[in-house]
Amino acid sequence: MIKRVLAIDIGNTAATVGFYEAGRLLDFGSVYYNDIPKYVNKCIKSGRNCHFDIVISSVIPKITDFLICNLQNIKRITVWVAGENLPIKIKHKYIKYNELGCDRKVNIYGAAKIYRLPILIIDYGTAITFDYVNAKGVFKGGMIIPGPETAFRALGQRAALLPKELPLPKKVKSFLGRTTKECMETGILEGYGAMTDELIRRFRQRFGKKLRVLATGGFAGIIRPYTRNIDTVDPKHSVKSLLALWRERAGK
Repeated sequence: MIKRVLAIDIGNTAATVGFYEAGRLLDFGSVYYNDIPKYVNKCIKSGRNCHFDIVISSVIPKITDFLICNLQNIKRITVWVAGENLPIKIKHKYIKYNELGCDRKVNIYGAAKIYRLPILIIDYGTAITFDYVNAKGVFKGGMIIPGPETAFRALGQRAALLPKELPLPKKVKSFLGRTTKECMETGILEGYGAMTDELIRRFRQRFGKKLRVLATGGFAGIIRPYTRNIDTVDPKHSVKSLLALWRERAGK
């Protein structure tokens, strides 16, 4: 019987899914929470007589419960939840480890398994997290910063004369905006690009020039052209990390 793995990373805004067969990524994308059961059923129908392991990482307990309720009665499925029946074991110096988000734990675990250390993991989501893992594979700590979309939305909502409900920009026409909309767009992209580069410089100043920088999350590819110091951009890092976690803990 062929075994397939569906990795689901549930973030604050949407879920990222990666569908694997024999270690090969067959499908990858972003899915709304309510559509995940439909996506799972679609994957099941695509492979008869296959067993599916579903690996979930989640920062929203209600969505996790919703998924388990919808998935647990489906035949040929085993559900693994990172941090619960699928432990995430990483070396760390975090004071309150139980308060560290599951998404960060999974990304740290995967980075330590996949990349040369030391490494700085930058995850661009609703919040941006900067997490530092030293050469010995120990997670030393990090930062949490409002994400680009969070800041962009807040700017429109809190400033009375600024445009409301603008989509998050994917690129800018020029460094200087000539309309209010363009000024907001270049401010977000150039501003977050500059912040990223300066924080990377400060991390390397403290922890060494050999510090590798990995950027992930939905905004990582968009911000890349506005930065100079990111080494690797991989929006699939979270699902790759879930697959690595499953292989070591559940896949044996």
